[in-house]
Amino acid sequence: MTTMKSHGTAVAVVAVIFLGAFLPCHASTTVDKPAQYYHKAPTPAPSPSPHSSSPPPIQPVIIVQGVIFCKSCKLRGYNRDMDASPLPNATATLVCYGDEDTKYRVLNQTSTPSDKTGYFYMMVYDLEIFDRHSCRLYLRSSPTRLCAAPFVPSNPKLGLTLVRDQVGRLPEGVRGVFHPRSALMYSPGRGGMCPPY
Repeated sequence: MTTMKSHGTAVAVVAVIFLGAFLPCHASTTVDKPAQYYHKAPTPAPSPSPHSSSPPPIQPVIIVQGVIFCKSCKLRGYNRDMDASPLPNATATLVCYGDEDTKYRVLNQTSTPSDKTGYFYMMVYDLEIFDRHSCRLYLRSSPTRLCAAPFVPSNPKLGLTLVRDQVGRLPEGVRGVFHPRSALMYSPGRGGMCPPY
């Protein structure tokens, strides 16, 4: 029994030494003051203006479109009735001559390059100067020297007049769609060689 007491005493001594090593030696009975906490409310996000939720107004536009061909060359998409093939990557120019109301301004705008079907278009935002009677469409550039001689119109200084397309319902903002009276065409030069594509 004495061994149990001495064993219990030894355990108690080890526990006291162990706790003394890990506990601070200056134990205090006073309680620290609570930390001062200041709450600052987050600033509210600015309220959106009443106009930011509505989409911006659609800008009015006129579309001019057409097709550019290479005359007498049997390329991809050849049209036997016209004896011509679509000419991709060619461009046209729209020129509109102003009057006294527009202070004789001139609109000079280049089309998108034509696609594989020869189709090109341009979007005209200057509605004040656009008038189909005073606007002309010209050949601007050919992607190849083998089909770069103006054919329609044959004189590069003469442009084609525009005709209004009869379109059922136009998208919002579109004031009209126009095309030239005929297709624009280039032809091979004097050598008569056609492009290889």
